[in-house]
Amino acid sequence: MRFLLALTVAALFLAWFLFRAGRADMPLLPALQAVPSILRWWGGAAALALGAMVAGRAYCSVLCPLGTFQEAVWRAGRRRLSGYAPGSPVRYWILALVLAAGAAGLAAVPALLDPYAAFGRGVTQLLRPSLAGGIDSLAGFFESLGLYGVISGTGRVPFVPGLFWSTAAFFLALTLWSLRKGRPFCDALCPVGTFLGLFSRSSLLSIRFSGESCTGCGLCGTVCPQECISVKERTVDADRCVLCLRCVDACPGGSLSLSFGGGGQSLSRRGLLRTAAGTLAALGVAFWSSKKDDTVAAAASSRDEKLPVSPPGSKSRGNFTKKCVACTACVAACPAGIIRPSLGEWGAAGLFQPVLDYRRGYCQYGCTACGGACPTGAIESLEPEEKQLVSIGKARFLRRNCIVRKYGTACGACSEHCPTQAMRMVPFRGGLTIPELDPSICLGCGACEYACPAEPKAVTVSGLAVHGKIRPVSGGEGGPTVAPLEEFPF
Repeated sequence: MRFLLALTVAALFLAWFLFRAGRADMPLLPALQAVPSILRWWGGAAALALGAMVAGRAYCSVLCPLGTFQEAVWRAGRRRLSGYAPGSPVRYWILALVLAAGAAGLAAVPALLDPYAAFGRGVTQLLRPSLAGGIDSLAGFFESLGLYGVISGTGRVPFVPGLFWSTAAFFLALTLWSLRKGRPFCDALCPVGTFLGLFSRSSLLSIRFSGESCTGCGLCGTVCPQECISVKERTVDADRCVLCLRCVDACPGGSLSLSFGGGGQSLSRRGLLRTAAGTLAALGVAFWSSKKDDTVAAAASSRDEKLPVSPPGSKSRGNFTKKCVACTACVAACPAGIIRPSLGEWGAAGLFQPVLDYRRGYCQYGCTACGGACPTGAIESLEPEEKQLVSIGKARFLRRNCIVRKYGTACGACSEHCPTQAMRMVPFRGGLTIPELDPSICLGCGACEYACPAEPKAVTVSGLAVHGKIRPVSGGEGGPTVAPLEEFPF
């Protein structure tokens, strides 16, 4: 029943990343994950530490979808393990590296090792494109038969080859490793599991040997995915045990049981040091996550330079860097398909963190899906009316590139798409009109850049290091005058 519950939780996360990201019907699901809860709420680390002192690594047993994936792979392979293997001290160095990198603003390191983010990237980058292609093909087939509305297409799914192949390599290696070793990522690499293990050595709820009925058959060790049961010493490494209960189920003599209360392992000097280190780590994470953002407003240094654009609600580059774990939930949520993982736009510190790509489309005037999908607070959820005043970038109009000036041909695509009329048409020579930019009401949504038919573009949008607000627009334009997701905007 424990494994069925874990599979149910993993299936819910799978469905959320595939179909429901950004929607309001499952808002609390990602908040159950460790790293998102720590980043969104300063007391998340303390709550996890307290939970580990009471129930050990039960979080790993039920709530972590990546842990469930490893266990499912191992169970499918039906491979028995060799028995007890001591835990590697490297995991503590990995935890220290993740904490130090996070405190220094190098979010790429925590993002690569956070189990929730790794699972999310696996779903959105490996499964979702294939599923979207299949659904769209099926929708097209029904429409060719004259059956409209039977099944809806999934919309645009950004495909980033670099991230696709790196994610595929990670999951292939993890699958092969799990077939041989059970839950190896949980035992050797996962910073969340190591952090919880610092507090679970003497947890109230744990697996314990009871009585003298143990015959030393060693069966419990061969079914333990963490290889943390020493039959010789009659002990269970509680800091590594994920409470999967397979040993309890397999023990023929009933000498292993899930117990609550006394009888746990006493804390040694080393155990006290581990707990003290974990407490300091929890306090450090809480302090770091509540630290005030000190991002300085910046602009591109030249007319040809473009700064990357972060999603509306991310507030500033500093807030975004500190809290984004590159889980790609916002990528899955964006109906326009313009949010994609970065491969260098934010530098090495922001590897895989989302960026808006206006070659694919533009940010929809009334859409707030990305903020609803983000579990960490890197993208805060905004009301539509609030979002329609947030400036995430600034447009630049290069008149020399505009086809009205170059070719004497009427245009106006940028003005037609601009939701605030920051790009408006003014009289030009020969009875033509040409765009004129009002930066005070520019949202940086990219509609003008996407719609511009000139090559090179006459309008480009550069991101803002600190998001601003436009002055309220009078006249109630209410958004673009053409369909928001058309393939050919001009």
